[in-house]
Order: sequence, then C-alpha cells, then structure tokens
Amino acid sequence: MHASALPTISDLGGLVAYLFSNPYLFISSTTVMTSGLLIGAMVVSVTPVRSTMLGHVAPTLAVILAYFGLGSFVLSTEILLRFHASIPYETEVQFVSGIGHLAVALVGLAVILPSVRHRTSREWLWAHTAALCYWTFQIAVLTPPWFAFQGQRDLVMNVALVLLVAAAAINLALWGTHTAKRI
Repeated sequence: MHASALPTISDLGGLVAYLFSNPYLFISSTTVMTSGLLIGAMVVSVTPVRSTMLGHVAPTLAVILAYFGLGSFVLSTEILLRFHASIPYETEVQFVSGIGHLAVALVGLAVILPSVRHRTSREWLWAHTAALCYWTFQIAVLTPPWFAFQGQRDLVMNVALVLLVAAAAINLALWGTHTAKRI
C-alpha cells in the first residue's frame, strides 16, 4: 500500500479533536485578539475605503504582528531547546505552534505591506507606542498560557517585561530625538 503525504479526513478530524481537547497548546487570548486584528485588516483591505481605514492602523498593526510572530517563535524555540530532552512530543507541538504564529504574522504583514509604505518616523513612533501598550496589556493582564509551560511562568514573564521596558526606553529615546529635530 502506498502512503500519501496528503492528510485524510480522519487525519483532519483527529487534528480538530486534538485542538479542542488541548486548546491551551495553540489558542490563547493573545492569539485570538491578534488574529482578530489580522482578520479585520484583511476584511478592510478589500473594502472600497481601505486606504483610509487601513492607513490609520496599518503601522500599529505591523508592529503588533512583528512582536507577535517573533515573540511566539522565540518562546517556542526556548521551550524546545530547554525541555525537549525530557518531553520531546510536547515541545515539538509547541514549536510547530510557534512556527504557525510566525506564519500568521508574516501573512498579516504581507497583507498590510502596501499600507505601511512611505510612513513618517512620527507615524512609526506612534505605532510603536500603541503596540507597546497593546503588548503590555496582553502580557501583564491576559498573560499567554505558553508563559507557564513547565512552570516557567515567572521567568518568561520577567524576561517579557524587561524586553517591553527596553523597547519602551528605546521608543522614548527615539521620541526625544524626533522632538529635538523638530525644534
């Protein structure tokens, strides 16, 4: 019998059943909200007033998606490297999920790319400021369940918050430079 690389109906059914029985491996409020932003951008991109509507939010959405994709991928890589020896299957599942989150972010960035061209530094600074607020809320209030994988919540939370503070400091310095240039 010849094995096929294409998934069967049973394979797809098994995947859906696995997703519903293990939702925290793949889906969190962060994933839902950020994917919702992406879906909204995709819907807006096909409307007649897309240039106006998407034009206002595209830079912020681009920064949010970049942080989402890179952050998910980095965390899934950390999980894989740190825990693979003791729990290979679970870490591989998390890694594949991280790749999936990165892919969603890249698709979103590709969709909004035409709307982020030719932006001013001021627009990008505002976008980064808004994205930092979004991610601070996501991390501090909603805390993605991946953070708690194998009891590492405190470590991952502290690293994420330090990175947000560093990004905010850079953002603040860039605002200072931008303001100084205008004077």
